[in-house]
Amino acid sequence: MGRRPHPQDFDARDHLLDVAVALFAERGIANTTVAQIAAASGVTSAMVHYWFHTREKLLDALFAERLVAAFSAIWDPVDPEHGDPLALTQGIVKRMFDVTETMPWLPSLWLREIVNEGGLLRERAFAHIPTQKLAAFGQNIARGCASGELNGRLEPLLLFNSVLALVMLPQATARIWQRLNPRTSFDRATLERHVVALLTQGMSASSARKAKGTAASTARRAKGKPS
Repeated sequence: MGRRPHPQDFDARDHLLDVAVALFAERGIANTTVAQIAAASGVTSAMVHYWFHTREKLLDALFAERLVAAFSAIWDPVDPEHGDPLALTQGIVKRMFDVTETMPWLPSLWLREIVNEGGLLRERAFAHIPTQKLAAFGQNIARGCASGELNGRLEPLLLFNSVLALVMLPQATARIWQRLNPRTSFDRATLERHVVALLTQGMSASSARKAKGTAASTARRAKGKPS
């Protein structure tokens, strides 16, 4: 325990966090022991305790150094009070997919440990939810509904919940659905196209045709052709 650290230790610490978060996403935090984390990392349990001392401090480090970064990547670039509500929403969707592409464990961990009642990361997540930005996003959506720019039947305060579920839930449950139907595709391009289409056009074919026609008309005007 009194061993003097050397430069590679910092990489080893990051590796321990990476292994821990992958195991937590796969098995759940309560079902993952320090010994399992150590074995999967190729170190001893004493090494895990050397860096993190206790299980709670390991969870604190994991949240601060992995999940807070995910929250920041999604929300830091956003000025949710201003701008086009559709473009704002699509930007949030894109950044969510950017995050889950670099953190493929996140959807399962989100479902197991934040959404699930009794999840061991739930209280930590509550402390870092950007409530002011979420409120501003809801107000932006509400203005879009009031002006007729967006569907007036939308519930502004529920839209972000819908976005979160559309992005995260299919990825968290992909293995289940692929067992039921192996032809189902869960690659990023397919999921992102599907989510954006649902959010911007819904299930109505007439809405999709209208959106396609508007895009074609815009393209013709850009080329100087009559619409």
